[in-house]
Amino acid sequence: MPDMRELLQAAHAGEPPMRHSTDDFVAGGRSRRARRRAAWAAGAAGMMLAVAGVAVVPQVVAGHRTVPASANDPMRYPATAFDHTLTGYTVRGIEVSDPVNVTSGYQQARIRRGDETTRLDRGDGTFEQVEVSGSVLTVYRDGIFDPAAVSGGEQVRIGKATGRYVSNTMLAWPYGPDAWAVIRSAPGHLSLDDMVHVAEAMRIGPSRPATLPWRMTYLPAGYQLSSMGLVADDSLSGAYVQRGDARFTRQPESFSGLSGPLTGEDADSLRIKVFPRWYGENQLSILFGGTAVHPSAGPSNSSSYDPSYGPSLDPSMWPSYAPPTGISDWPTSNPSAHPPLVDPFCAPGQSRCFRYTADGAYLIEATTTTPEPDAELIQVLRGTRLADPDDPATWSELGEALPGPVR
Repeated sequence: MPDMRELLQAAHAGEPPMRHSTDDFVAGGRSRRARRRAAWAAGAAGMMLAVAGVAVVPQVVAGHRTVPASANDPMRYPATAFDHTLTGYTVRGIEVSDPVNVTSGYQQARIRRGDETTRLDRGDGTFEQVEVSGSVLTVYRDGIFDPAAVSGGEQVRIGKATGRYVSNTMLAWPYGPDAWAVIRSAPGHLSLDDMVHVAEAMRIGPSRPATLPWRMTYLPAGYQLSSMGLVADDSLSGAYVQRGDARFTRQPESFSGLSGPLTGEDADSLRIKVFPRWYGENQLSILFGGTAVHPSAGPSNSSSYDPSYGPSLDPSMWPSYAPPTGISDWPTSNPSAHPPLVDPFCAPGQSRCFRYTADGAYLIEATTTTPEPDAELIQVLRGTRLADPDDPATWSELGEALPGPVR
């Protein structure tokens, strides 16, 4: 009888051949990167102006007009509402990242000191040294942040603007006529002087398209994109481990009069996450360890269930993966002699399913905050194809990354 660790290892999923090869992703990424650079150069040539003493470029973003949506439309707002206008920078040894989470109402970046790292247990007797951050910069789009949220704070000069400082935790300031940015710091991570320097060095540039490190072909009806990026919107600070995230909701979230970012706590959400295999397996050991719950390829009463689709416990039955060609190669020349590729697996009754990438390097998680049939999450994972999470040049713009019509 295999133990839990063996069952988890046996669930390493081999992906069917990708609709686009890795070369396609890389070539497409290079083309997109060239377009972005051209757009940046063209926009920066004549659009610089001073607002509140900080040099900025006017935001080129869509408003919060909803778009007509069918049951299969993954977008509630135009794709341009998720465009990035912030670019990472370093000031006095403090690093501000490119946006790691974006919504139609704001974009967020992590803030860290250059030498901040932590050591995480890989679960195999070795350790991984990873970067960490203790502060977050949120750049709100016009009219989204309610300055009354910081009205009781100490007045602080940011260039020619007047910001508000909430002792030891937050600095908010206007960077445009009706646009605010906020730094939230863990206690003791950034001083007021640090925050002021980060605020004064912030620059807003021309819009560039948001991208995701995967392409997906299916979403359950009614779910539409709410937030997306490199990390989950509820865990921006801390260790740099996650490699991709998107949250979809069935109910519209209100991006007006905000006092802080939204994290989906009160929404019917479906979330996709990507982790390195070693970290993902640590999470699986917590989820499954010490219980009678075992990974499952889906409930036997689901419409998609087929006993022959069960995960193979024999590693020789798994396909190998050839990254240069983006195809899966079976151990023998006769694929029909083998059962289908290993399917996603679920924690029964928890609306939480997982799938390994074909090369075994990453674990993809699909989870919902309200009960959703495992068969739906399995279909989401079956249709998700990961590019290279560590190479943004291979990522896809929203029109390519999400299923159905994207505007």
